[in-house]
Amino acid sequence: MPRTQGSLGRRLAIAASVVMLATVVASVWVTGSPSAQRESRIDERRVKDLDAIMDAIRSHTQEQGALPPSLAVLGSQPGIRLSIADPVTGAPYEYAATGARTYRLCARFSTDTALQAPNDYPSSDAHWAHGIGRHCFDRTAATATGLPSD
Repeated sequence: MPRTQGSLGRRLAIAASVVMLATVVASVWVTGSPSAQRESRIDERRVKDLDAIMDAIRSHTQEQGALPPSLAVLGSQPGIRLSIADPVTGAPYEYAATGARTYRLCARFSTDTALQAPNDYPSSDAHWAHGIGRHCFDRTAATATGLPSD
């Protein structure tokens, strides 16, 4: 009888180990690896930075009647806290006026939003959809006359 209990206990321990391993594998498959989650969070931060830059450009254009000459000018405004550089590399985000009210913002991304589940990328951020690597976004700033912006 002692051998049967030992054998049963061993089988239960093996079964519990298999279930735990399957749970860990399934959770990594569903949520992604820790490094993939980190890259996704960093890209979310980049999108938030670009969104804040876009808002600052909109405000500057409405107040001054023209696009700012550079992101450094926006970042040095008193009372404005603006991240104008990549949170990992420290390289400044790219900005260029392409017209009187149009401009381009560029950043380098580690993830592809097309590969993310729809619930992982809020629809409000859909206008920041990007692939892996350098991606640019063309935008239009509102003027003091109240013309719409992107």
